[in-house]
Amino acid sequence: MQKILIGDPDTALLNRIRNAPGSEHYTFEEAHTGEELLKKLATFQPDLVMIDLMIPHMHGIELLKRIRSNPKTEGIGVIIASPNSMIQNCHAALQAGADYFLVKPFEIPFLYILFNRFFEGNLLPDPLPSPPPTAEHEVYHPKTHEPDSYLHFWGTRGSNPVSGADYDRFGGNTSCLEVRHGDDLIIFDAGTGILPLGQAIDTTKHKTIHLFISHTHWDHITGFPFFDPVYNPNVHLVIWTPVGFEKSTKELLTEMLAYDYFPVRLEDMKAKLSFNDLRDGHSVSIGNIKIDCHYAYHPGATLCFKIHIAGKTYGYATDNELFLGYHGNPNNLGPDHPLIKSQQSLIDFYKNTDVLIHEAQYTQEEYEKRVGWGHSSVANAAILCKYAQITEWIVTHHDPKHTDQMLLEKLQLQRDILQQCQLHCHTQMAYDGMKLML
Repeated sequence: MQKILIGDPDTALLNRIRNAPGSEHYTFEEAHTGEELLKKLATFQPDLVMIDLMIPHMHGIELLKRIRSNPKTEGIGVIIASPNSMIQNCHAALQAGADYFLVKPFEIPFLYILFNRFFEGNLLPDPLPSPPPTAEHEVYHPKTHEPDSYLHFWGTRGSNPVSGADYDRFGGNTSCLEVRHGDDLIIFDAGTGILPLGQAIDTTKHKTIHLFISHTHWDHITGFPFFDPVYNPNVHLVIWTPVGFEKSTKELLTEMLAYDYFPVRLEDMKAKLSFNDLRDGHSVSIGNIKIDCHYAYHPGATLCFKIHIAGKTYGYATDNELFLGYHGNPNNLGPDHPLIKSQQSLIDFYKNTDVLIHEAQYTQEEYEKRVGWGHSSVANAAILCKYAQITEWIVTHHDPKHTDQMLLEKLQLQRDILQQCQLHCHTQMAYDGMKLML
């Protein structure tokens, strides 16, 4: 009686083969892994082997090559079976010496026809069947749509824009964040990132645009004259800014756009411009979005924001020097420490915010030489995350001297500090083009 060894992990299939009509003419043995099949080749000494191409622990083609290269087994018949009926697999099996490539699933009576052909000496490989044609109604064509609720980072660099191969990953535009929710469009800061944003805005749909400027340092306003919508007479640009120490934002922009600096003056811009003052504690509602304001620790009148949108809160602070002059271990500042108490209002402002977008421009070594410049060290920003109970921290306003590689190293530093503080807070670096779906 001819002997057949079947190497397949599917025990249900093996039982169906053993119990099918015609099985009484053969003696069967089974193996569930490649190693088991090799052992049973020696002990069972089959006349024919059927091997699943993806049998565990050893690929079917490797097993086939071992069978054909061993003088004791080279004459054994081999059927390779697989649901992976790619033409390359079929050719590889036949080229390696398989007698037949059997496409799964198959009917058990057809398998016995193959057994009979082999022992009659006339088993030849059939052409690999083409995939059956698919009816049009069976093809899934998912509908795609442009999300209309998101935060989009157009500029994540601080101080001044940068360019070059060292800045490809995180980008080089200065601060600009777009917030969209339905028909409402809000922009935070007008750094150089506002240039590509302006080119992307459909002003036939968004005729009213709200621009919140955290403060009037160059890296937050230098893109304003190049913002395409300000030249569209159908656009109403509503500008929100903190009350400055010396001149209003409108006065500052007017001076910036003097003819000696720029060919278009503020009053020549075709869009309707509205200027609104913001102060600490102010709240502004725009559609279904609410923005709260709090003073930041930065030279000049500077605001940081909290955005309530789609049932979540997002903190946004690009220029904020936390715990001025502190260089110690974050774990050494307990809740009653005077430095913590001095900034309790800001801690409470951001407490339990779902996502905090906050700068950490300096490493510990850099901060030692930059106290009072208006930006936080990584460790001091981590203290805010600790006491505000932040679980998601996105770092923005990257130092222009920090290349992509340096930012990757700094990201690891951030994670190490959070781990040493035993904070369960996920952190990542913002980059130009980053989008958070809401």
